[in-house]
Amino acid sequence: MKKNIEKILASASMAIALVLIIILVVAAFGGITQEDFDNSLVRGLIITMGVLYALLAGGALTMLFLGSDAVKEITLRSEQGGTCKATLGVIRNLVKESFSGIQGVKVGKVALIVNEYGVKLKVSVKITDRDVFETETYLRTLLEEVFKGALGFRFHAIEFKIVALQARFKPDMNKVQETVDEKVAEHTPNFAVVPNMVEQVGGPVADEAAAEAEVADAEAQSLPEEAPAAEEEAEVSEEPAAEDEADAEGYDTIPDGEEKEEETVTEEEAPAEDGELDKE
Repeated sequence: MKKNIEKILASASMAIALVLIIILVVAAFGGITQEDFDNSLVRGLIITMGVLYALLAGGALTMLFLGSDAVKEITLRSEQGGTCKATLGVIRNLVKESFSGIQGVKVGKVALIVNEYGVKLKVSVKITDRDVFETETYLRTLLEEVFKGALGFRFHAIEFKIVALQARFKPDMNKVQETVDEKVAEHTPNFAVVPNMVEQVGGPVADEAAAEAEVADAEAQSLPEEAPAAEEEAEVSEEPAAEDEADAEGYDTIPDGEEKEEETVTEEEAPAEDGELDKE
């Protein structure tokens, strides 16, 4: 039936396209003038044929590409004496009968798809108060046994499409809350550093105070290591200071022994001068 519809749509669209092409060629060679196209009847016919062609072409393309792999029957056996086929209605009835006694499962649409690997059965189901994995495994195994025993046929694949679900599984809220509490307790906040945070909180003054505090901490940490060097610098600086004091008092930089000799000489000469004064 589908192939017949495709043939009808394709043939009609080709016929209308051929008529439009003929009109276009005749008009190009001057067989139809501009005055003829000004007639409302001619324009109406051309517009009608254009709309019909668009509809027929769209329908043909839709039938060609939409559900092209779906089939209405499958071949069970093919021998020299003949073939044995089963329609989609037979497959649908077998599926519904197989699922009729299963609580919580309702059959929807059933389709047959043919590809390069074989025939695939697609079944839409509604599941209520059941686990998906367990139900899907049970239904697939059941259908394989039914079609093997009733038709002697094995599908390449059986695909289930869950269109409605009410799962039996209910989460343990206490366990979920415990897991959330553990994750929150283990979480370490990672706050991003905002460049203008100091200025927003304390302004430029607070920024300078923070910088000075950091410099003071750095100096306090480096003081123990620089103490010996500071003492050495102090010892070296004391010697030039002593020499400067000596120059200021009028003493020459001579050894200690020579200084003492000068002192003794001056003491001996002093009485002589006093005696001379007395004689005079």
